[in-house]
Amino acid sequence: MNPSISLITPSYRGDLESCRLLSDSIDRYVTGYDMHYIVIGDEDAEAFASFEGKRRQVIVSSTLLPPLWSLPKWRGRRYWWAPHLRLPVYGWHLQQMRKIAMTLAQPSERVMCIDSDNCFCRPLDLSVIASTPKLAHYVAPGDVNPSRPSHVRWWQNAHRLLGLRAPALPGDDFISQMVVWEQRTVASMVKRIEGTSGLPWWHALARVRHFSEYLLYGVAVANDPELAERHERVSQSPCLTYWEGPALDAAGLAAFMDGLKPGQTTIAVQSHTRTPIKVIREVALG
Repeated sequence: MNPSISLITPSYRGDLESCRLLSDSIDRYVTGYDMHYIVIGDEDAEAFASFEGKRRQVIVSSTLLPPLWSLPKWRGRRYWWAPHLRLPVYGWHLQQMRKIAMTLAQPSERVMCIDSDNCFCRPLDLSVIASTPKLAHYVAPGDVNPSRPSHVRWWQNAHRLLGLRAPALPGDDFISQMVVWEQRTVASMVKRIEGTSGLPWWHALARVRHFSEYLLYGVAVANDPELAERHERVSQSPCLTYWEGPALDAAGLAAFMDGLKPGQTTIAVQSHTRTPIKVIREVALG
């Protein structure tokens, strides 16, 4: 059987047009993959129904995770809750858990996790990534340090969830755009979380609340020689990201894209920059 890879995008109604742009860019530029899974809350099923296609499936959360009940918005944020949880969880938490659950539920050996605010702008043959002997694993050495308190907390909780003692800072960061996972490694990571906590993995994550799925995966790989042997540490993200700054117009975005390095096939323009999606579509897709 040929090596296989799929794409997973967690999304929601507020990112509908960003997700549409991502999907159109995948259709334009990406080959060599089995399926693109868009994972959403059940409440958004109707909004995403038109995304279904031959190589794209919309998966609702209730088919992957136990039910969680939506709570009224508070301070502009949505929360979900279940009786067995200590505290409600954010939509961002759910999106991370849905990536893990979808990776376990789909049949491909490898997956690329890619969020809605990404857009392909160059061709990418994912069959090459599917068939490499070792999976490229993005690492930013020493980037978890006291200047990034949220990352420190996520990194420490990743060790705790996996039953490991966190070493002294600084630590390696594993958060990036377009992160590629091996399904076997995710299954191993989940098994270790459940063995450490005595709880279903998603329950353990919901109780901790402050976690990063990418740091969990990275810490699991870094601390297991068998998993590490199946991965190759790389230092360049395949995505060029515009993290902050003023909204870009077409000329500004074109100038930004001039910074794409060899091997980078994607841009991510963060929504809080208020760069119009119309501009990204015009420049990236033509």
